[in-house]
Formats: sequence, C-alpha cells, structure tokens
Amino acid sequence: MDFQKIVEVLTQCDIKGGVWIDAGCGHGTYTFPLATLASQVIALDKNTNNLSFLESKIPLNANISTQQFDFSNPSWYKNSVDGILFGFSLHYDPIHTTALKHAYQQLKQGGKLVVIEYSSEKSVPWVPYPLPFRKLNKILNALLYSEIQVINTFPLRKKGMNWNNASYMITALK
Repeated sequence: MDFQKIVEVLTQCDIKGGVWIDAGCGHGTYTFPLATLASQVIALDKNTNNLSFLESKIPLNANISTQQFDFSNPSWYKNSVDGILFGFSLHYDPIHTTALKHAYQQLKQGGKLVVIEYSSEKSVPWVPYPLPFRKLNKILNALLYSEIQVINTFPLRKKGMNWNNASYMITALK
C-alpha cells in the first residue's frame, strides 16, 4: 500500500490527535501515515537497524520519535498513551497475550488499540506466529478490551499462493 492509501485506511479508525505508539514500526510503513493523524508518534521496534533506517527518513521537527523496545517489556513508554497501532507486527511475537496485556496497561482509559494482521492461521517464515481475528478477539475479550470492531478486511493480494495473505483491521478500547 502506498502512503495515501494507508492514511485513508487509518482514517477509518477515527484517530484524532493524541500520543500514539507504532508498535513494531519496522521501516515506518505505518509510522509516517499515522503521524498525519496523531499529535505525536513514538515508533518502537526491537531491531536497531529498523530504527536507524527510520530515523534517517524522519524530517526535522517531525512529530515522530523512536525508541528500542521488546513486546515482552511491560512499559514501552514513560507515560500512558492515547493509542497503540500494531501494523503487521504481532505475528512476530510468540506470545500475543503478553504484548496485548502490556498494550492495555500502556493505554489511557478510553485509549484505542488498532491491529492490522493477516487472516491466515497457517504459519509461514515471514509470519511465524499468525493471529487470525478469531484468536485475537478471544485474547482481547479476556484482557477486558471493549468495543472490539472489525473496521476493514483486505482481500488476497496474490492469488495462487498456498498461504492466505488476506488481512483485517480492528479497533478496540481500554
């Protein structure tokens, strides 16, 4: 997806200002579009190479900062935040519940969680720990997230593959 398309997709999540975390930001695919909707974006990733690349692309005076983190760490940022985005990043974490529990603790009351993930239940090398919506919904309910909604679904991008790369986007509230 290109920048403008991602902005359009994220706009469906009703992001209006505030401090947001892009959890597992990678090279910033969602960081820069999110920064057009949020007041501040803290781009977090475990991989220092990803952060170095991202930092080299951030313009001066941008509303984006970076920080190295690990999903298993209970506190990612020193303050509570308005929202957390996991854009195709939870499937790298073997224990989804831990990351989502820590996200819940990091959110302000009424804060929003946005998850974009693949629909497949099948593990492949680039998606080692799949998180189809059915599984995510069960985890979010157990962690007391509320107003869990599927905001959008995205069809297969390449047909003929033996893996389902369709995806979904949800929001949930603390």
